Parts: sequence; structure tokens; C-alpha cells
Amino acid sequence: MGDHTLAIFAAELILLLLVGRVLGEGMSRIGQPALFGQLLAGVLLGPSVFGLLLPEWRAVVFPDDKTLKTMIDAVSQIGILLLLLLTGMETNLALMQRRRRAVVASSLSGIAVPFACGMALAYALPSEVVPGHENPLVTALFLGTALAISSVKIVAMTLMEIGVIRRDIGQLILATAILDDTVAWIIIAVISGIATSGTVDLKTVGASVAGTFLFLAFCLTVGRRLVAWLIVWVNDHMTIEVPVITAILVVMLALALTTELIGVHTALGAFIAGILVGQSPILTEHIENELRGFIFAFFAPVFFAVAGLGMDLRTLMDPTLLLFTLAVILVASVGKFGGALIGGRLGGLTTWESIALATGLNARGSTEVIIASIGLAMGALSRELYTMIVAMAVVTTMVMPPMLRWVMAKVPLGEDETKRLDTEEAEHAQSLPKMERALVYVDDSPNGRMAARLAGLFAARQQVLTTVLEANAKKGPEQAGSGEHLAEAARLTNQQHQTAHSPVTTRSGLHDDALQHEIAHGYDIVFVGLERPIDPVSRRFEQRLQDLVNAFDGPVAIAINGAGAAGPVDVPLDILLPTSGTADARLATEMALSLAHASKGAVAALHVFQPQEDTAVLRGRARRPGISLLVDAHRLGKRSGVPVKGLTATNAKPETEIRRALHGGRFDLIVVGTSLRQGETKFLGPRTASLLRGIRTPALVIAR
Repeated sequence: MGDHTLAIFAAELILLLLVGRVLGEGMSRIGQPALFGQLLAGVLLGPSVFGLLLPEWRAVVFPDDKTLKTMIDAVSQIGILLLLLLTGMETNLALMQRRRRAVVASSLSGIAVPFACGMALAYALPSEVVPGHENPLVTALFLGTALAISSVKIVAMTLMEIGVIRRDIGQLILATAILDDTVAWIIIAVISGIATSGTVDLKTVGASVAGTFLFLAFCLTVGRRLVAWLIVWVNDHMTIEVPVITAILVVMLALALTTELIGVHTALGAFIAGILVGQSPILTEHIENELRGFIFAFFAPVFFAVAGLGMDLRTLMDPTLLLFTLAVILVASVGKFGGALIGGRLGGLTTWESIALATGLNARGSTEVIIASIGLAMGALSRELYTMIVAMAVVTTMVMPPMLRWVMAKVPLGEDETKRLDTEEAEHAQSLPKMERALVYVDDSPNGRMAARLAGLFAARQQVLTTVLEANAKKGPEQAGSGEHLAEAARLTNQQHQTAHSPVTTRSGLHDDALQHEIAHGYDIVFVGLERPIDPVSRRFEQRLQDLVNAFDGPVAIAINGAGAAGPVDVPLDILLPTSGTADARLATEMALSLAHASKGAVAALHVFQPQEDTAVLRGRARRPGISLLVDAHRLGKRSGVPVKGLTATNAKPETEIRRALHGGRFDLIVVGTSLRQGETKFLGPRTASLLRGIRTPALVIAR
């Protein structure tokens, strides 16, 4: 077989991937998780179907060869680590800060009751089901853990599918499932230590527990900052393809190795690595999408199919073993439901909220399959017991969605919950909350100092990572790193932006295209402060700014300090905001409210009606869209805690009325949203250019 090992290995992967993806697609189309199809693929290719119908062919494709089993098992084990990495990235620890009492009580009670029931059931199982492990306690602990916990991925997916993940009880269910998963991997770590030592050695167990908590304490404090710094550094300094993905995989493997060395399972290290990566200040959505495609295209189908290969449904043909399988499903369901229900009531939930919580947590899925696979590989579970656990995971997960949908209809919406949902719905349509990183491109002019101050206010409000880049007029867009104005810009930005999670940094470039090189690192918005950003006659951008807008696809915030006016200082900003109903004006509205909130200022929203909209006959109907824009700005301001005053005027040239509003000098800043015209290069439209020529008030132009 040595000459054909690689060919057979490739054939195994082809079958596992192809059958798993096809059956996963079928499951998705009927509203079930795709992993069920991938598990079913393994069952069909295993001894239950393929081995029963075509034993000779199965012996060719899946021979009893140690080398091949090791190769396919290696791919499967990497799949486990990657799935746990992704699960950790999707874990939101902030959820557990809300209603901590209910989360902790529900999770601990929901784990303790089925855990105890599972251990008792393990000692009641017949001897032919229990493996010949030297310590029966390990088997009991594995079974108790498998019956006790929920699958956060399945819970989250089910909550999204039935449309309740944003409800209070939905977030409570998800937070409890997150805590369940976290506790589960700590328990598995301890059990693995017991299984490795072969005995219940209190000294060994104590060392494993102590090592686990020291590992967690380090990772969730110093480790969090180190991983965040590493991701930013790799993204900004390495030019090879997908360097951040490589860094994440190295972090995952390093933490998995660390947990292995301290005597616990590698699963805990991979899960914690995912949590740390998920809290990175930049690129989280981009990283998750790339990893998700990488994992779900190859490793997940192989892992779940290999897990299915380990199932032998012929086990269930034995009436006694079938009866015990039903007992496992019953104990798991009743134990988890009862424990979570008790915990919910102790945590202060209503009866129907507690029932919904208990129902939502009664879904196992991928987590149990991973735990069962670990137990089977360690010899703590027999193939028969492994099949029972996987069958339990499948049954409980398939039953949960329709039950939860029915129960959630009984849980009423409270007044506070309704307001929160309305607010979140509005924020979901906004652009600024999705931004993670800002670039500040400035020189030593008044415009540069103004841009640095405004960028600091924005970054402090939105909690984004900020980088200050020097614009050197003599040498082109490069960073010497020693210019006084660069240090001053960083100081001004940092003066407003004092957060530990999103620090202000500066960049040093050694080549003429430093600006384009920096933009390639991934930014959501660029603040620009140059001495003469726009030519007053041609309306064209200064060359450095022209290069920026041509290279950058996102919004550019251009600071224009007015005709010799002083820039904004650390006082509340009174901002004028022209509204027009366009997407660019909407982004300007968000920016104005963000700056006003950070400076404790106020906003005046001005809408200029066209004369034809102001006739006596059509006054009410024609003015309705414009008034609705002012009402919308007022609502956004109320949600942001910013007072918004509505102003109206009528003129065929809106820029004339905007200048008139600014003439009295009562505004510190005007924020204007505009679309760039597209020709050979990008440039400002005539109305925006005309407005900027005729005002002395500092302006921030949001152009894209």
C-alpha cells in the first residue's frame, strides 16, 4: 500500500468533501444545520451503510491502515482547532456582563444537573458499552460533560433563523451558551489531565486547574493586548499575501501547544485564541470572513464526516443499546431543561423567560461532537457510547428550533426592550459604528491642526484605532518621523482620544509612495489637513490630496480652517449641518453628531427648500420630505445624546442660505457631505466648491 497511500488519502478526502457538502446543502435547504449533512456523509461512508452494502469497495477506500488513519485524523484534529478558533471569535464576552446573575445561575445550574445525571447514567450502562479504560471515572466525566453543555454555534444560528437573537431573552440564551462553552472546555481540560495521568491524583488535578486559571488570567489580560498588537503590526509591516491569517494560525497553535504543555487539552488553547482574535481592534469582520471560508470549505466538512465515520448505527439495532440511547437522549434533554429552568428562576427571570432559556439551551450539535471525538480518541468512550452521544446531539438540535419558536411567542416584549430594538435598528443602518480604523494625513498648517483635533474627537467617540501620517510638501507624501508638526498632530489627536483599546500611533515611511502604501493597510476613513487642499479657481484638489482620493475608496474628511479663522479648540462645538437626503448628507449627519457628542456640543440641521416647494397650494405635501429629514436628524441626535435644532429656508441656491446662516459667526464648524465627481480624476462639484470659497467658518467636508 505504500506506493498508493497518497492516492488513497486523496480519494478519502474527495469522498468526505463531496458527499459532506452535497448532504450539507440538502440539510440547509430544509432548514437544518449543514453539519448534520456532513455527519450523515460520514455515517453513509462508514460501516453502517457503505461497509454493509459494499464491504470490498469500502476496504479499498478506507483500509485498516495505521498511516492513512493518522493522516486523516491529523486533518480532522486541525479541523477541531480551527472550528474552536472560529467559535471563540464569535464569542462576545460583553454579553455576559448584562444580567450577570441570570447568566451565571442558568449556566451553572444548567450544567450541574445534567452533568450529575450523565455521570449516574454512565455507571448504569452495560459493560459492553463502557470502554476498558483503566479509570471508569473518566468515562463518567466525559458523558456528564457531553450531556451538560450547549453548542453556542447551533444556539446562535437557531436564534438568528427564528429572528429572536436581538431580543433580551435571545441575548440571554446566547450569553449563557457562551458561558457553557467556556466552562465546558475548562472541564474537558481537567478531564484530559485525569485521563492522561490514569488516576484521580489530586496533586495532578490541582496543577492542571491552577495552570488553566493562570493561562486564562494571562490570556485575558496581557495576552489580549499582545494579540491585538501583533495583528496590527503584521497587517501594517508585512507585504506578503494574507499575513494576518498566518499570524492568527500561529497564535492558535502556540496557545494550543501551551495548554497541552500544562496538561490540558489543546481545544482550550484554540478556543481562547479565537476570543483574543475576536477582540482585535481592526479587521475583525474581514479576518472572520477569510477564516470562515477557509474552514468551512475544507476542514469542517472533513472533521464532521470523519466524526460520522466513527458512528456505527448497527449499534442501535440491539434493543438494549437502543433503549440506552433513548435514555441518553431523555436524560440529556430533561436534565438540561430542568437545570436551566431552575437557574433561570433563581436568576430572576419570569416563568416563560425561564422556559424559553431552557428550551434554547437544549441544543447540542458541534460542541458535543467535538467532545465525543476527543473522548473516543483518548479511549474514554467506546464506539457504542460515542454513537449514542452523537445521536443525542442530532436529536436535541433538530427538536429545539420549532419548540423555541413556539415558546418565544409566549414571551412579551417589554417597553425598554422595544426602545432598545428600535435604537439598534437605527444604528444598524449607520456607517460610523462599523468603522474600526482612521488615518489622519496632516501637515503643519492650521488645517492640519484642525484635522488632528477633529480626528481625535471622532476617534474618542467611535473608539477606533487612529494613525497619524505626515504630509511633507517638499519631499512628497512621506513620513520622516522627526517633524515637529507630526508630533504636534499626534499630540492634538491623542489629547481628545485617550483610550487604551484604540491608541493613536504615527507611521514612518522611507519612500515617496508612503501614502498609497499606508492606505493599503486598511482604513475606513481618512482625515486630511493640508495647507491648500483645494484650488479656489479650478476646484481641483492639491496633488497630494488628489493622489489620496484617487487611491482611497472610502470617505475622506477634508478640514478647511476658513479664511484665517482659528481652528476648533477644546470647547463644545456648535455645528451647522446642511441636510439634503442623500447618502453623503446622511454620513455627514453621523459625523456631525459624533463630533458634537465628543465635544459636548450641539447641532443645527439646515434644510433649504426649492421655491417650487414653497407654494401656498403645495406647501404641506411638498415640504413633507424636507421636514422628515430634520425630524430624522432630531431623532438621531436624541439617540446620541446631542441636542439638534431644525432650521429651514427657501432658495434656488442652497449655498446662499448656508452662507447666510454662517454669517453671524455663531457656529464653530460646518460639516458638509458631498459626492466627488468622476472624470479623469475625482473632483468637487460646483456647488460644494462655491460654498467653500465663500465662508470663513471652519469646515469639514465628507467626500466620497
